[in-house]
Amino acid sequence: MTQTLSAEEKLSLKKQWTDLAIKQAQEGQWGEAASTNKSILNIFPQEPDAYNRLGKAYSELGQYSEARQAYSQTLKYNPSNTIAKKNLERLQTLQDSAGPGTVGVERIDPRLFIEETGKTGFTELINLGSINVLARLGVGDRINLVVDGHRLLAKNSGQEIIGQVEPRLASRLIGYINEGNRYVAGILALDLGLVRLIIREEYQHPKLFGTVSFPSQGSGETVRAYIKDSILRHDREDDDELGSDDEYYDGGDDAEELNEFEFEGGNDIEE
Repeated sequence: MTQTLSAEEKLSLKKQWTDLAIKQAQEGQWGEAASTNKSILNIFPQEPDAYNRLGKAYSELGQYSEARQAYSQTLKYNPSNTIAKKNLERLQTLQDSAGPGTVGVERIDPRLFIEETGKTGFTELINLGSINVLARLGVGDRINLVVDGHRLLAKNSGQEIIGQVEPRLASRLIGYINEGNRYVAGILALDLGLVRLIIREEYQHPKLFGTVSFPSQGSGETVRAYIKDSILRHDREDDDELGSDDEYYDGGDDAEELNEFEFEGGNDIEE
């Protein structure tokens, strides 16, 4: 069939299928996403982005051997691809499972993190969880913030501990949570020994009206978290500066381009 398609028709199909693969991934339809990326590879057998997305889909399905093969194919055609390198390192700690991964993954809705003064901030977790738990994480995963005494724990959807919010921020947020506020969090960046979260005030209790969850500091500039157009584009790649390793949420081989979210001013969320 593909032999009868013109170059223009092939490119059109590639874009349609890439958009579909990303939509399927965002909805957690990993089996369908794997099939869609295979369709792309039937036409473009040397397409690194499709191999990366296929590797991600296999990883989510617990098919780690197939995921390693897909990422290895990426490096065959693009030896400098940082997504594939990081994921191959991560997959060394994981063994194949009989079916989909034990932890269902929720993805954050990018619209939750459009800038709003005082309501959005970010932090790097401390006291990180086990390697096996961290290895299954991806940029864009939704994270649950759970109060445990004086600690604010970050857990995945399977209630496994990912890490702990640093004490000063935790103390402030725990107080607000106990007063009725609600917060939503997602993974902004991952690297060896690093998990960076973006946290947003999802609901403010009426008795806390006017209270700022994430005050800016010094110059009074706003803590701004906004979405670049590329977060919703089809050809997202890795970004070394943020250390992320997610095929569906990262974009472009240029490691100098900031992706996912950008912050201007007020980068310190502590008081």
